[in-house]
Amino acid sequence: MSKIKIENLVLSTLREFIKENDLELIGELNTDTRLIGSSGFLDSMDLVSFIVDLEEAINDEFSLEIELANDSTMSNRTSPFVNVSTLSDYILKITD
Repeated sequence: MSKIKIENLVLSTLREFIKENDLELIGELNTDTRLIGSSGFLDSMDLVSFIVDLEEAINDEFSLEIELANDSTMSNRTSPFVNVSTLSDYILKITD
């Protein structure tokens, strides 16, 4: 599994999530798109829902059952959910 494939899956899942939830994204959706934080567009409930959708997409695409939000993730000094790129890096790390 490559980072490009993961990024593409994260982006496509995010695109669908934005559409289904009628969210407003300012600017273009790309790997630098901020998910959380002061310039992020997901609130905490949106993030949880998106993570569930993404876990399902990963399972469908790669036949992997992973848990993106767990105790160790939440205790990291830097959140992997900051943007699409950091999330993709995190997924790559935990699936290797």
